[in-house]
Amino acid sequence: MLWGVYLCGHAACGAARSVPEEPVPVTCALTAAPSVAGDTAEVLFHAIDARRELCAQTLVARTLRPWPVASSDPWTVELTLTPGGVRAQRLGSQRARDAIDAGPAFMATEDLDLVAYAASRPDLAVAPLAWDRTYLAVSALPGSLGSVTSADAVRVDARAVSAWECDAPGRDAVAGIGNGRSAAIVYDAGDRTARELAARIVALSNRANVTALGVSTAELDVRLRAGADLGYIVAVPTESRCDALLALAQRAPWIGVHSIHPLIETRAHSIAPRASLP
Repeated sequence: MLWGVYLCGHAACGAARSVPEEPVPVTCALTAAPSVAGDTAEVLFHAIDARRELCAQTLVARTLRPWPVASSDPWTVELTLTPGGVRAQRLGSQRARDAIDAGPAFMATEDLDLVAYAASRPDLAVAPLAWDRTYLAVSALPGSLGSVTSADAVRVDARAVSAWECDAPGRDAVAGIGNGRSAAIVYDAGDRTARELAARIVALSNRANVTALGVSTAELDVRLRAGADLGYIVAVPTESRCDALLALAQRAPWIGVHSIHPLIETRAHSIAPRASLP
């Protein structure tokens, strides 16, 4: 059975201030799972055919977005290369600007205001990284999410999901699951983009008493397995999206062919000293 994923309603979803250039393909491999302690993380990797700086930014954006500890600020990290990888330090919006003003900046960010600020500096090069996160709305009830659209709903660089098909369970959603015992659209509280998408779905819903509910990553997993909420916002890695969809069907056994509503893909941006890039 093929699981079709289709475009959202506009040619581009989200903010229009992104840098227009396409990202440079890179080939990198993690050598260990990221290690996170508070606002600092260590990511070990091997750069196969790309500059270590670009590999560091790409892998940190792919594996540490959103940051495991919730924050109200846009996602921004300052990076320091190490012999085996990179050290990432999460920064709030003001600290990120201060770091740019203080001298050469080496960062990855989703903050489009920071991207615009850095792009105005002649000493910095700003470029998009790969599209690497795909957001889905998941529900056991066909049509329960109303008119799902995400154009201009999020404050990150986002676009419509390109059409793709994956092998997936050919069943209908399990009867009795997701029957509205909770009228919540549930999302990971640490993921600002997921929160904004949930808020947009609630605003557009034609059902009464629908709410957006942010929970911990662990609780989201529990609730997703139970399937007793109206819907869920889930992010999967774009690069391995078909594998991710199969894993999602294992996490939530009630998922059927009509349970997945594709929303957007997002990406982060690179900020680096101009002399350090090709």
